[in-house]
Amino acid sequence: MEDTTRAARGLVDEILSQKTSSERLLMCAEMYEEAKEFARISMPSGLDRKDEQAIIFKRIHGRTPSEIVNG
Repeated sequence: MEDTTRAARGLVDEILSQKTSSERLLMCAEMYEEAKEFARISMPSGLDRKDEQAIIFKRIHGRTPSEIVNG
């Protein structure tokens, strides 16, 4: 949220702090699933599941799992 005002960041922080841990976890899980759907939009059709998952991971995290592990 680097492109928002302090007031807007404060409001988001206030709203999130009022949620339970379970609600925050559910929000994160839902956002991750939505990110995966956005990553699928521009993928070529016909990929096998393994290739699809690899592309989705890299689009969300910016690197492959091995790049993350190996630095």
